[in-house]
Amino acid sequence: MEESEKITHEEYVLTNLHPGDWGYYIRLKDNKEYQVYIRKPRGQKQYYFIKKDGKEIRLDKDVEKCFLSSVREYERYGI
Repeated sequence: MEESEKITHEEYVLTNLHPGDWGYYIRLKDNKEYQVYIRKPRGQKQYYFIKKDGKEIRLDKDVEKCFLSSVREYERYGI
C-alpha cells in the first residue's frame, strides 16, 4: 500500500452501522459501501482501513474522526 493513498473527506459520504456480525461500513462517492477494518501493529498506533480493488486503503485523519464519531454515537444512543 502506498502511504499517500488514503480515503479523504472529499470521497467520504457517510458511515453505515451494521452492529454485531456485520461490522461498520463507510459509503464513498462511488455509491458503494466498504467494510472498515482495524489493524493495530504491535507497538504502534491502531489505524482504520478499507479493502478496495484488492488493496488496503487507510482512512485519513478527518474521515477517521467522522467514522469514530458515528460509532460512538451509535454505541451511546443505539441509533
